[in-house]
Amino acid sequence: MRKVFFALAFLCLHLSTQANNLSVSNVRTTGQDMANDFTLVEFDLSWDNSWRTSSGPSNWDAAWVFVKFMVGVSDPVFTGASSSGTTVTVHSTANLRVGMPVVVTSGTGSFASNTVIQSITNGTQFVVSASPSVALSGATVSCRRIWEHASLDTTSGNHTAPAGSTISVPSDSTGAFIYRSSNGTGTFSLTDVELRWQYGTNGVADDAVIQVQVFAIEMVYVPQGSFAAGSGGTESSRFTLTTINTATATTVPSGSGGFSGSAEGGYPTGQTAPSNASWPNGYDAFYCMKYEISQGQYRDFLNTLTRSQQANRVTMDGTLGRYAGGFTWDGSSWSGSEVSNLDTSANRNGLRLVADPGGDLPRTYGCDLNTSATLPTDVDQSNDGEWIAMSQLNWMDGCAYVDWAGLRPMTELEYEKACRGDQAPLANEYAWGSTSITGATGISNGGANNETFSNAGANCAYNNSGGVQGPLRVGAFAGGATTREQAGASYYGIMEMSGNLWERAVTIGNADGRGFTGVHGNGRLSSGGHANETSWPGLSSGEVTGASGSGFRGGDWSPDASVARVSDRNYAAATNTFRYSNSGFRGVRVFP
Repeated sequence: MRKVFFALAFLCLHLSTQANNLSVSNVRTTGQDMANDFTLVEFDLSWDNSWRTSSGPSNWDAAWVFVKFMVGVSDPVFTGASSSGTTVTVHSTANLRVGMPVVVTSGTGSFASNTVIQSITNGTQFVVSASPSVALSGATVSCRRIWEHASLDTTSGNHTAPAGSTISVPSDSTGAFIYRSSNGTGTFSLTDVELRWQYGTNGVADDAVIQVQVFAIEMVYVPQGSFAAGSGGTESSRFTLTTINTATATTVPSGSGGFSGSAEGGYPTGQTAPSNASWPNGYDAFYCMKYEISQGQYRDFLNTLTRSQQANRVTMDGTLGRYAGGFTWDGSSWSGSEVSNLDTSANRNGLRLVADPGGDLPRTYGCDLNTSATLPTDVDQSNDGEWIAMSQLNWMDGCAYVDWAGLRPMTELEYEKACRGDQAPLANEYAWGSTSITGATGISNGGANNETFSNAGANCAYNNSGGVQGPLRVGAFAGGATTREQAGASYYGIMEMSGNLWERAVTIGNADGRGFTGVHGNGRLSSGGHANETSWPGLSSGEVTGASGSGFRGGDWSPDASVARVSDRNYAAATNTFRYSNSGFRGVRVFP
C-alpha cells in the first residue's frame, strides 16, 4: 500500500490507497535539519494478524517500509536547447535528475525512444544516454520527472520507534523493518513512526519541491538454523533427504545419501557442492514476504515507472495479457502462445489500464475486477480485487518488482526452509506440515479485502476446485483459523506457499541459478524497467531480461495437488519467460 504527499519547504498534502491488511496513514514531514541534510518522514502504521513469539518458531512478522520521492511538481521544459554529441546545453539544470527521460517537443533535433539523462555536468549542461538522432538547435526539450528511492539513515536509533516497536535499517539504507519489540498477537497499530530520510545523500536541495510516497510490505522473519531439504517422500525430482546445517553453500551438508536430486536439480553428477559459497542455501536468517505480490501492490509499482519502464512490465497493448491453453513441457522449457489482448478480468486478474495520456507520458493503472463501465473513476473500489494475488508475472516482472522494493528473489532452498522450518519433514507434506489438503470450491465477498472461500475446511486454491478459476485474496484462509493446516500457513506463518500461484525461485539445478550471490535490490531499475543487480538469474548486458537460473515451486490454483507439495521439484529448473495466469512472485531479504 502507499501514502502520498507533496512538500514545499516540507508542507504536506496527502492521499492514500490500501493493500491487504496493512495501512499507512497521516503521512507528514517534520524536523528538517538543513545543516545535516535530513528530514523526518512521519506516519501511522498498522496491520492485522501480527505476532511475535519467543516459543515455537520464535519469530515475528514485520513491515518492510521504504520511501520513493520525486523532485518538482511539473516536468522541466527548456527552450533554445542545443547539443554536441551526448552533451545537451540548456539555460539551467536546476531540478534535473539522473535517469529522467528526455524528449524534444519542438524545434530542430530528436532523441531516440528511452533516452535518459546519464549525468549532470554543470549548471547548464547534462549528458544523455545516446546522442540525438538529429543534433539539437533551438529545440524545446522536456525532461520527465521520475520516482527515485530514498536513502534512510542506517543508524536505527536515529529513527523514532513508538512504544512496543523496533526499527531496524540495513546497511544499504533502502528501507526499514518495523516490528514488535515484545511478544504479542493481533492488530499492531503504531502512531507517529518517524524515519530519517537523508535527502542530501540523494542529492536533493534543501528548498526543493518534493513529492513522496511511502510503501510497506508485510514480511515474516525466518530464523537462522538447520532444516531439512527433501521430505523422504515420493515427490517428483525431489532432493534426497538432507539436513542443511551450514551457511556455506560450498560445504556439503549432512544427511542420508548426501544432497542430490534428479536431472531437474540438485548437484550435477560429479559435483559435490556449488562452487559459489555465497549462494543463499536457507541456513542464514532472512525475511520472506508474508504474501504473494498483490494486484494492488503491482498497480502501485507500475504507477511509479516511466512509460518506457512500464512497457516492459506489461504486454504491448498496455495490459497484462495472458497465455492461451495448450502449454507443453519438454523437460527443459515450456511452449505456448501469448494472448496479449484478452480481458484482464479473466482468471481473476483485475489489473487494468485506466488512462493513457499518449506520447512519452506514463500510463495510469488501476484495479477493476468488477469491470466497471466508467473509466477512470470506477476503479480501485472496495471489490476491485487489489488484495488478490497478482498473476501474469514472469520472472523478469517479479525481479523488477523486488529490485524496486529493495528485496531480492528467494532460492528454492529458502523456499523449503520457509515452509518447513526446523521441523522434522513429513513425506509428501504441504506447506502447512501435513498431507491433507482441501481446495476452495467457491468464493465469498469476491474481490473485497475480506474475500474468503465458501466451503468449510478449505485451506488451498488448487486443481480448479469448484470452478475457482484464479488465485484468491492473499491470506484468505487465515480468518478464524486456529491451526497451521486450517490457515494453509507455513511453519513460520507465511501464507499460500502451496497453491494459489507458483512461487518463482532461484534454482540450484543449473549453473546460472547456482551463480546467484544473494545481492539485494537497491530500489532502482534500468531505464527500460528491468532489474539490474549483479548475479541475478536472467541477467544479460546488465539487465534481467531472461529467466535462466529460475524455476517454479509450490503449485498454483490450476494443477493437481502433487505439485503443491513442499519438496516437489518437477519444474524447479523451468526457465520459461511466459506471463501466464498461474504464476506469481514474492521476495526475501536477509536480516539486517
